Amino acid sequence: MKKTAITLLLLITVLLNAIAQTPEETLHHKLDSISKQKGLVGFGVSVFSPDTILYKKGYGYADKENKKPYTVNTVHNIGSISKTFVGVSLMKAVELGLFSMETPINDILPFEVIHPSYPEEQITITHLATHTSGIQDTDESYDRSYVLENPKNVDISIYDRETAKYMKNLLENEAMELGVFLHEYFSTDGSMYQKKNFLKTAPGERYTYSNMGAALAGYCIGVASGKSFSEFTQEHIFDKVKIKDIGWSYNSIDVNNFAKTYSDTSIAFPRYSLNSYPDGGLCTSVLGLTKYAQEMLNCYYGKGTILKQDSAKEMMIGKLTKQQYNSKKEVKDNYGYFWEHNRNNIIGHNGADPGIMTLMYYYEDIKLGAIFFTNSNVIDNPEAAKLVQASWNAIRAYQNEIAK
Repeated sequence: MKKTAITLLLLITVLLNAIAQTPEETLHHKLDSISKQKGLVGFGVSVFSPDTILYKKGYGYADKENKKPYTVNTVHNIGSISKTFVGVSLMKAVELGLFSMETPINDILPFEVIHPSYPEEQITITHLATHTSGIQDTDESYDRSYVLENPKNVDISIYDRETAKYMKNLLENEAMELGVFLHEYFSTDGSMYQKKNFLKTAPGERYTYSNMGAALAGYCIGVASGKSFSEFTQEHIFDKVKIKDIGWSYNSIDVNNFAKTYSDTSIAFPRYSLNSYPDGGLCTSVLGLTKYAQEMLNCYYGKGTILKQDSAKEMMIGKLTKQQYNSKKEVKDNYGYFWEHNRNNIIGHNGADPGIMTLMYYYEDIKLGAIFFTNSNVIDNPEAAKLVQASWNAIRAYQNEIAK
């Protein structure tokens, strides 16, 4: 009887502790448990409204070899979430009168971009911003965008076979200015030019996600403004939001805040940059991106400073048709101007590159957003992908709980 009584007392204590947990404690417990599993070296999370950061915390390691913790101030590249900064910059350029969304890109560029199957059809800024330009990425050419910081110091023998093969190709890549790289890809006399850099469909006809199209949009902004794209974003976005650690190059951020990024086998990747940097080369932290997301949501609700409300809404509202998706079904996942906007009013973007994955989404029905960063490779890595999904499920449960 005594043993039974003690067992019941322990059970009641556990149940009472579970009941007493706040939503924040429950979320932390779930994320802390995930961080102790094999698959993610480090990750950071924030949950926010347009005005308040409700939860922010890092887990695991930014540098596992030196036991350096991953925090919300840890910095690494954020992949394709960078494209949302192209979208914001496009709308700012329109507000400044540099061009309209219907301006043909050949009215801006110093070299011509001609669709080989439709040479008379003009590619416009809108086509680039909605991924309907007829431009597509080709692996053999697009991979030349990735440039290792110190290729002579890279030992590919420490990686698994597939990673080593990929790294070997990158060792041959050279850094190029954005305009030079795009000229080599799009001009008929360029070293990377191929007819298959374009679809067989006309501009405006079909949606096909294109990194090169996004990079080209960023370059158009730079040419039209008389500044580099990085200078334009610094002046019109970074300085306005007062984000401390953010930039398109390692030199613009305190090196002590950078994370190492890791392969499937948790071996650190060498640092790399992108010749096509507007499409995925931005570096910042969970906290830095949260401040940016809050500002853009405030613009959407008419309370921001970077864009007028009409501009923010035009940028974020989905614009694609079933025909452009080549689908007979209802379009679930739509695009504004480099911003995703699905039928459930979820707004944002995600990103993935070697050694990182990032998520930034806002749920308009409950007016709460979330950001998730990891410095671990998730592409073609099922174990890591499951842990990312589990983390996001925990975040969503927290959001729904506090939104009641």
